[in-house]
Amino acid sequence: SNMSKTIIRSAFLALTVAALAACSSIPAPTAEMAVAQSTVQRVSTAPQVTAYAPVELQNARDLWSKAERAMEKKDYVEARRYAELAEGEARLAESKAQAAENDARLKAVQRGIQQAQPAR
Repeated sequence: SNMSKTIIRSAFLALTVAALAACSSIPAPTAEMAVAQSTVQRVSTAPQVTAYAPVELQNARDLWSKAERAMEKKDYVEARRYAELAEGEARLAESKAQAAENDARLKAVQRGIQQAQPAR
């Protein structure tokens, strides 16, 4: 009958539109992936980060691995999310290491001042 043909045609059209929308709506987060990768790599090579922020550095590496796995599965929403988290964690590791390094320098200067003062 005409009624069933119309229903089938409408259902097929709806499925086709949904499938096309799912394919095209989320672009691969190539820029986010590139930024996260370079940030994690740069921070990983800084000796002060390994010394002062090893936990944050490991978190950044783990998040980056998750971003890569999501990219392989073409799960671009998760890939973007993990890439941004990895970049943030890498920057946190960098900041923490810089703060610890500055603190260590300040303490060294204070020790030097105390040693330079004559005993009374």
